[in-house]
Order: sequence, then structure tokens, then C-alpha cells
Amino acid sequence: MKSNNNLPIVLKLCLFIITWFACLLIFQIAAYFVNQLHILPYEIGNLDTLTLDRLFQFIGTLLAIFIFTKFVDKTSFISIGLHLKHRTIDIIAGFFLGILIMVIGCFSLFYLHEIELNYNTHINKSAIAYSFIFYTFVAFMEEVLCRGYVLGQLLNVYDKYLSLIITSIFFAALHMFNPNIGTIPLLNLFLAGVLLGITYIHTKNLWFPIALHLSWNFFQGPIFGFGVSGFSSYSIVEQVRTKDNYINGGHFGFEGSLLGSLLMLISIFIIDWYYRRKTVR
Repeated sequence: MKSNNNLPIVLKLCLFIITWFACLLIFQIAAYFVNQLHILPYEIGNLDTLTLDRLFQFIGTLLAIFIFTKFVDKTSFISIGLHLKHRTIDIIAGFFLGILIMVIGCFSLFYLHEIELNYNTHINKSAIAYSFIFYTFVAFMEEVLCRGYVLGQLLNVYDKYLSLIITSIFFAALHMFNPNIGTIPLLNLFLAGVLLGITYIHTKNLWFPIALHLSWNFFQGPIFGFGVSGFSSYSIVEQVRTKDNYINGGHFGFEGSLLGSLLMLISIFIIDWYYRRKTVR
């Protein structure tokens, strides 16, 4: 994504963040009033309210990016990395990687006796559907914001790995007020930013990180019962931790675990090695 203006990158991104916050505020107020109408067909705790809130935040994020791509950068919205042609394999690979990491993480902790697993005999289909929609909005919103616009802009100015590090710090900072946050969770959120951005710096396309982000969150929380970035939710598998520690992540969930750190580092190394090797060829 090339920018067609001469604004210094720091000034532009500061103005963008201010615009983004303003859009979020406006749409959050709108979401509050819509939620008062109780138009959704099911009420599952506050999951329906959270899903509608996240939808409005997603719309606000898209609006902020649209304003800057059209009126500041003078380029198309889709240029942030949403070209879909020939990206089916990226979507499949990203979704599969998220599942694979969660399967390895969950059953490794089970066999290490760090967690016990219990299965719900009654599956709440509405809760699962709301969760999938909720995490779809989360994945799209955070990827178009952090990777699509912020990382895309930094890549126009800085080295790709420096740009990735800066964006990953920004991504971790967005979660720094989450429940049960700590040193290892913040480190892992930074590593998650690197993992989600490592393909983007090579391909300038968002579909792999969007699919990875969605499957990571959905299988982490609603399927395997971990906390998702410190937040708990309905899940098909209910976990009991034998003891809260840095191996199982404690209340923060898998993203607070050293096992999560290890699996992300391995995934980052393999993906970067693959694209470097592909470039050399």
C-alpha cells in the first residue's frame, strides 16, 4: 500500500489513531442505544450485547481506515491487503494453524497434568454461533487496524522487521488493560502481533492473519475453554487448572503461558523461513 501524501509517518499515524478513537466513541454510543432496543433474538449472558458492541466497533474502525485511505492516502480501501484473488490457500492455512496451535497447546497441558478437561453434555448452539460471529468481528477489526493500516503505512517508510516490531508493540498495548494482564501475557501478545504480521510483511495480504486470528480465538475460548486474552466465555470444553502458573497461563488463558510463547516462536520462525526461502528462489 503506497501513500500519496507527504505527511510524516508519525504525524499521520497519530492523526489516524485520534480519528479511530473518535469513530469508536461515536459508534459505541450508537451501539448502546441499539442494545436498549433488545432486537437480537437470544440473550446469552451478555454475549449478544458484546457481539453487537463489537460489530459497531468494527464499523467504526472500517470508517476510520476508509477516511484515511480515500482522503489522506488517495488510494483504495482494499489496498490495505484485502485482495482476495488467489488467497484461498492463505485462508485455509491460517485457519488450520490456529487450530493446530490450540490442539497442541490444550493436549500438551492435559498430558502434563496442568489442566483437567470436562465436556459439556449440552452444547449451547446459540452461544457458539454468537462466539464465532463475535470473534470474526474481532479478527477483522484488529487485523485491518494493526496489520492492514498501521503496519502497511510503516512498511512504506521503515525496514519490514522494524515495522513489524513497532506494530506488535502497538498490538500488545491495545490489550494492556485486559483482565489478569501481566509480564508473560504482554510478552505473548507482542509475539502474537509478530505471528499475525509475519506473513503480511512478505505478502502485503491480510487473509492469512485474519483466518489465523479467528481460529486462534474461537478454538482457544469457545471450543477448548481457555480464557481469551484474559476474558472467559462459554465453551464446549470446561477446563480446571490444577494450579495457576506460567505453564498453563492461569486466569489469563493460553496466551499467558510459556507453552504459548514456545509455540508462537516456532510458528514465527517457520513462516519467516518459508518466505525467505521462497524469495531466494
